[in-house]
Amino acid sequence: MKTGNTNKQKLNLPTVFTLCSVSLFLVSCTSTSGRTDASSDIVYPQHWQSIKSGENENKQSSANWITTFNDPQLVALVQQAIKQNRTLKTQKITMELAEQKALASGASRLPELTLNQGNSRRKTVSSDDVQYTNSADVELELSLEVDLWGKLSDQQNQATLNFAAAKSTYEHQKNTLVAEVASAWFDVISAQELLNLYQERAKNLANNLDMIQTSYRLGLNEALDVYLTQNDVSQEAARVAQQQQVLSTAKRQLELLIGEYPDGDLISNVELPVLNQEIFLGAPAQLLTQRHDILTSWYQLLALDAGLAVAHKQRFPKISLFASTGDSSDELQNLLDGGSLAWSLIGNLTLPLFDGGRLASLEEQARLAVQQQEQYYLNDLYQAFADVENYIANSKALKERYQHLTLAGQNALTAEKLSFDQYMRGLVSYTTVLESQRRAFDAQNSLIQLTNQMLQNRISLFVSLGGSPLSSSKDDSAQTTSTLVNNQQVN
Repeated sequence: MKTGNTNKQKLNLPTVFTLCSVSLFLVSCTSTSGRTDASSDIVYPQHWQSIKSGENENKQSSANWITTFNDPQLVALVQQAIKQNRTLKTQKITMELAEQKALASGASRLPELTLNQGNSRRKTVSSDDVQYTNSADVELELSLEVDLWGKLSDQQNQATLNFAAAKSTYEHQKNTLVAEVASAWFDVISAQELLNLYQERAKNLANNLDMIQTSYRLGLNEALDVYLTQNDVSQEAARVAQQQQVLSTAKRQLELLIGEYPDGDLISNVELPVLNQEIFLGAPAQLLTQRHDILTSWYQLLALDAGLAVAHKQRFPKISLFASTGDSSDELQNLLDGGSLAWSLIGNLTLPLFDGGRLASLEEQARLAVQQQEQYYLNDLYQAFADVENYIANSKALKERYQHLTLAGQNALTAEKLSFDQYMRGLVSYTTVLESQRRAFDAQNSLIQLTNQMLQNRISLFVSLGGSPLSSSKDDSAQTTSTLVNNQQVN
């Protein structure tokens, strides 16, 4: 008979528990980030492809861009909108709710102290007696969840990042509101200038009709000229009525943005500004810290990544400590009268053993959500690059068109005057006059609309570049976001 090795040691239950705990701790400390290198190793060009290298130097800064239009009334409208716009107020409340959730999440890492006091009276009935018993007790309870795996800190980090995302969303909404007010304001001015143009044309046509009718009565021209001119006068009157409605609609849209009742009574006596100076575009990489919508997308990605860490650590033991002390007496006034207090200290460990794969599935869902948001972030970022490139190219094309239309408009106005003078002397037919008037009107109409298009494109370019439209330097939100982005990339 062989004798077994008597030197072997058996592992007892405490030893097994200790080894399991150490193993779980080491596993929990491993990285659970669901982000890939695609969101951190982005290669940016040195300059925008729509401009030449060095072409954008020594130009006007895009910060505080609302003042570059030199329109005090526009600045006043923007300031009013920021104070009174209802949508912006709603977004601000959303941001404040996220802030309170972040504060509540941070409180979960601190001990919770609870005071319980009770007072009762009990009646006991026996066969020969009735007894009344009073009972009073007081208990002070302290509870704490030990953040051994860092789950609570990850939850707090997730709530903080969600608050940062809500704050960036609010800043983006505010900047978008500024752009919408500026865009609506220039639409109002453009509509007013077109209305003035149509009214002036209607007045000129009415004067032409008087002269043509006088010449017809003198036998100097034909009745066809009279009817053609009357037709032009009627069409222009209809155009004036239509443009008045367009102007009223534009005013109501602006009044809604600034938080006023949309009665269409807004007064605009200014002209569309002419853009004579280019803006400094900066480098493409600056969009990461200047575009609040990109920052929001990045924050959401980091928050989901923190949520993945939480989902991963839900699978590990939860350790809680409870301590309590208190006293009881038959009368409330006798509580805490100097006698010995009862106390207890309890440690609780909860370890999920079998859940049918639910926690593992939740962790995988969190990982897939991170990967999905990462693609959303990359899509938003590259779309922002495309927007800037498009607006730069549009700016160049619109500027070239403006130069040609300005010259065409001057020639058309001169031709209109000459053709009518020649018609009144019988040198050309009225068809020539109508054609020259149409060309002059189209040139002026197109010039007003093109000027507005240039302004709208400039506003869109400002928005796509990011930054603050109301201050000369980056706001605190952008600076805080930049710091957080850098810290998260390092971690």
